[in-house]
Amino acid sequence: MNKPALLVLLFSFACGTAAPDRAPARFDTTYTAPLDRIEPVRAAEMSNAEFHALGAARTQRAPSLPSTAEARYVSAANGLDDNAGTESSPWRTLQHAAEVVAPNTTVWVDDSGDYVGGIEIHRGGEAGAWVVFAPWAGRPRIVGNPEETNVVDIGASYVVFAGFEITAHQRPTLEDDTIGIQIEPREGDITDVQVLGNVIHGVGPGVIDEASCYYNGHGIIAQSEGARISRLVIDGNELYDLYVGHSEVLVVNGFVEAFRITNNYIHDVNNIAIDVIGYEKNSRETASNGLIADNVVLDSSNYWPYCTRGNCAYPAGDESSDGIYVDGGADLVIEYNIVGRADHGIELQSENGELIRNVEVRFNLVFNSNYKNFTLGDSEGSTEHDNQFVTRDDLADSSLESCKP
Repeated sequence: MNKPALLVLLFSFACGTAAPDRAPARFDTTYTAPLDRIEPVRAAEMSNAEFHALGAARTQRAPSLPSTAEARYVSAANGLDDNAGTESSPWRTLQHAAEVVAPNTTVWVDDSGDYVGGIEIHRGGEAGAWVVFAPWAGRPRIVGNPEETNVVDIGASYVVFAGFEITAHQRPTLEDDTIGIQIEPREGDITDVQVLGNVIHGVGPGVIDEASCYYNGHGIIAQSEGARISRLVIDGNELYDLYVGHSEVLVVNGFVEAFRITNNYIHDVNNIAIDVIGYEKNSRETASNGLIADNVVLDSSNYWPYCTRGNCAYPAGDESSDGIYVDGGADLVIEYNIVGRADHGIELQSENGELIRNVEVRFNLVFNSNYKNFTLGDSEGSTEHDNQFVTRDDLADSSLESCKP
């Protein structure tokens, strides 16, 4: 089926799984597909180098930021938190900026040094008056505090966090969860959070080459129970070299409604790349009304890193790491993604006793999965059509093949 390269998709689904005391959120917006969107039949002819180049291109574009009336500045090398926060008198730390910034402000951050210790963004904006964190120069690098779970913690509405590098975050023990960016309400519902164009890598306990282990990590997680996250955008991020153990690289979990996960490039990770989870936190709330589109996922496998023990949180030889996994979600469109060399390409199941509901999987390319390219479990109103599921010898990874039992 041929479609224009520039597709405007309006998705505005109603959800029937919200808590009964409030109406379900709707995401009434347009999503403009990337100009380099490729039909799955054509994508099935591409090479490994072309897949990697496509993923990189989608994450190297400058994100579109909302305009604001005010500007403040942060400089690791040249700022002081006692300064005025102006371009000529910048602040020094991200956390100070987060604690004093007012709605309708962009905080411009330079790359003059590492920002150590992470940032908690619990003061947000309001409709038409966002709080934006974005690069003043280069790509600012944020290094986490090993005593804290998250490098970046967002718990407020109308926040944009764009264009940062998040790396070098290891916790003291395997028992400590490790997260790059977390979005989670702190005081009631939050809405309109955008995580755009960030690079996240080197998060987790490092290479674990043991007979068995247990640990959890995430590159980006949006999660909520009771309070709602709505109108969430996770777009154009690159996530790689992430050790997430029993968990997932990019995940929405629980009461998350009206979201899109688009144009992300996820590669070389040791468990599920993109996950939509429902009914895990309670039997009523599921992630719903979402679009997962135009992502490139390569080498999401329990075997990774190849020719080591791989993901020791699973038995040796286990092939349960998915490229895209829906675990109990509802009212979703999954389209125009490229998923290569995952253990399980695209999988729709429910581990928590509720059906998958109203999920449409269309126009995706899935290739060279280690276990299966596609699985549709118990569901209601869910369909798969116009996808390409292929296996080609020239797309195999020789390092992976030599490591398989």
